[in-house]
Amino acid sequence: MRRMAEAGARPKRVTLVDVAKVAGVSVQTASHVMAGNMTVRLPESTRSRVVAAAQQVGYRPNRYAQAIRSGKTNVVSVWMPLDRPNTSYLRMLHLISEHAKTTPYQLMIVGLDRESALGATAKAPQTWPVDGVISIDAGKAIEAFRKDSYNDTTPVCVLGYEEVANGDTVAWDVLGAERRAIQELIAKGCRKIVHVTLDWILQDFPRERRRTGYTEAMTEAGLEPVFFGCQSESSGAIANEFSQFLDVHGVPDAITGMTDTLAIGAARALLTRGVRIPEDCRVFGFGDYPESEDFMIPISTISPPLPRIMETAWSWLTERMQDPNLEHRFVEIPMQIVERLSSQ
Repeated sequence: MRRMAEAGARPKRVTLVDVAKVAGVSVQTASHVMAGNMTVRLPESTRSRVVAAAQQVGYRPNRYAQAIRSGKTNVVSVWMPLDRPNTSYLRMLHLISEHAKTTPYQLMIVGLDRESALGATAKAPQTWPVDGVISIDAGKAIEAFRKDSYNDTTPVCVLGYEEVANGDTVAWDVLGAERRAIQELIAKGCRKIVHVTLDWILQDFPRERRRTGYTEAMTEAGLEPVFFGCQSESSGAIANEFSQFLDVHGVPDAITGMTDTLAIGAARALLTRGVRIPEDCRVFGFGDYPESEDFMIPISTISPPLPRIMETAWSWLTERMQDPNLEHRFVEIPMQIVERLSSQ
């Protein structure tokens, strides 16, 4: 019975005392080394000996204790909706990760749904304390986060148009770029232009910026805006849905999609019924997804400057984490129209 108890006993937790004993230094010296405290002058040989001892005994720093002592976690949280198959989110995460690799910071990804990130009842997620937050399409959640005074001092960078105290805002000119794309289609003789978007956008977000840019350009030209709301975000399902629209309304002069995926789905519906692109109908997307260029008829698109967006966001957030008293900063970065075969 005693042997069974010993076998099932929890292993002894390795502490700084063990590290110090193996390294032949005081516990305080071991603590300074493992905390990366360079303000205490220690011979490099001593630091190396402590690090080697920690590896030998299998020591793992207590991150909770470190955070309490220093007031820093070396963690940056990224908030974003994860209930949509959005290629741009993955590209943004990759770019943030590349920037984080050059710093001591680690990333914590916090997945939200559409309502908690953007809706009228948005709420802040429950997370481990972090040194800063980057918000991607989660501005309303950040506003809810700030309603708790405990979170007032956490630096944030919002990717969108929301502006909050102790934070910065990096936006890109979605409305202006969509408007220019529609104006170019009108200049080429297109009169009936359909904007393919998502059904929940039509219902809940009347001021969504792509929708607004499209509407403004059509109205200024004396043309009637025509919308089609999709239930799905897969190109195959969109093709089926949009075919029903074509049955009733016929083939328009041009189609503009809220995303490249929606534009590709609409293009698939056109091609299935023998419509020529761009001769009979021009097609424009948004997002510059890799599949838009690889589609059988390369899809024209509006390209977000993601490298510049993420570089600015990361740079501003790290600066604010060093100096929380910085004035609020805002930038709206231009977007590029990429014309391919589908609209030429």
